[in-house]
Amino acid sequence: MRTAFTAAAACIALSSCALEHAVQPLEPTKFLTSTGTDTKERITRLPFEHSWRDPGMDISKYRNIVVRPVTVKYLHTENWERSKSAEIPDQRAYEIRARKLAEHFTSRLNISFSDPICLFYKIIDTSKPDTLILEVALTEVRFRDLSAKPLDIAVCGFEAKVTDARTGKLLVTVADRRGPDLHISEGNTHLTDSKEICAIWARQLMEASNKEIFANVRRKLITVDDGAHP
Repeated sequence: MRTAFTAAAACIALSSCALEHAVQPLEPTKFLTSTGTDTKERITRLPFEHSWRDPGMDISKYRNIVVRPVTVKYLHTENWERSKSAEIPDQRAYEIRARKLAEHFTSRLNISFSDPICLFYKIIDTSKPDTLILEVALTEVRFRDLSAKPLDIAVCGFEAKVTDARTGKLLVTVADRRGPDLHISEGNTHLTDSKEICAIWARQLMEASNKEIFANVRRKLITVDDGAHP
């Protein structure tokens, strides 16, 4: 285990510049600013850079949730060259890969909100009573180029909002920007990539809605699996 932690420390130290960039907040896009929410607000039990909830919201009255496909309409593409590689030679290739990542994010959201412990039933019919609509925008993506830049890291940003399906009233807004988490398993270290970051967000968004089970939704930068459990 000492070897694993040594490797982890070295990995973090070598990536320090990239990690510093990853934790800097991203300027909110129109997706979020158009809601009028104070984007500096944060709910302490949640791991996101921004989280706001209508103080008058009665979560117990809602039974269903509709998960919209993740959009890339608000994606910051001006820095696409940070992701330039043999696989992403130009902006068009970058945008194609970003759309695929958004589809993956959508898939993970659908899986998370279909979990039996989810507070809501995931449906597609917005006309049903007591229904919420979750909308998510992928706002930043920097893909890793492992062949040319082994110390580079993935960086992702997203914004989300939840509205009442019947009235359109805004109930929740969330935003986050994240670099990789570090996973240590049996002496091997692994930095999460863009797909894994989106999968973590999808799970955390579902957990955030269920305060009874998940009183605190925490982000762990380092997770350790010592192989002692199946």
